This record gives sequence, structure tokens and C-alpha cells, in this order.
Amino acid sequence: MPIAFISVILLPVIGNAAEHASAIMFAMKEKLDISLGVAIGSSTQISMFGIPFCVIIGWIMERHMDLNFQLFETVTLFITVLVVAFMLQDGTSNYLRGMMLILSYIIVAASFYVHVDPTFGESKLPNTFKSFSFK
Repeated sequence: MPIAFISVILLPVIGNAAEHASAIMFAMKEKLDISLGVAIGSSTQISMFGIPFCVIIGWIMERHMDLNFQLFETVTLFITVLVVAFMLQDGTSNYLRGMMLILSYIIVAASFYVHVDPTFGESKLPNTFKSFSFK
């Protein structure tokens, strides 16, 4: 299982299980504003505190960690923020919007499962161009 899949998909789902359960309970009681506040606040908390904290702990443990995201992760994050912003802009919800968000999450999870970032020092050229020598 790829490390990116574990860190972007599995860890947040398992680590924020209590917040997800409370957001679902508030949504079932038709308290959408509290439900969205819990769900969005949880992800904001992780991005603003959890990730930088892990980087600092990595430096203390002398492990190479930084916030240098690859193109795939950056584009995925940008598109995810846009989709959620468009879904929340009018303040209403229905089953179709929820289904679209769930399907979007499944697509992002599948793409992180199959995507492999190039390792440090590896050429980013496609395999067809590696056989040519540019002199």
C-alpha cells in the first residue's frame, strides 16, 4: 500500500473518526451549520497544526521531512478545495451533493492508491525518452 495513500486517506479517516461520527449525528438532526463546522474545522486543524508539528518532530528525530508537495498532491488539494467551496457556497444540501462528494472522495482515494511519485534523483522523463541520448 503506498505511503501517500496511507497518509492522505487512511490516517485522516481513522484519526478523525470521532469528529466524523459527530458530524454525521448533527447532519441527521438537520443541524447543517454545526455539522459543516465540525467537518471543516477538523481538516483545518490538521492542516494548520498537525502537519507542521509532524515536520518539526521529524527534524528533531533527524528524519528528512518537509512540506515540499509534488505536483499531483498540490493539484489534488487545489481541486478538492474548489469542489468543497462550490458545494458550500449557497448553504443548502441534498442527497445528490452528498453523493457527489462521496464519489469525489473515492476517486481521490483511488488516484492516491495507484499514483507513484518519482523518487529523489529519478528522471521525470517518460520511458520512451529515456533511451534517447541528448547531446
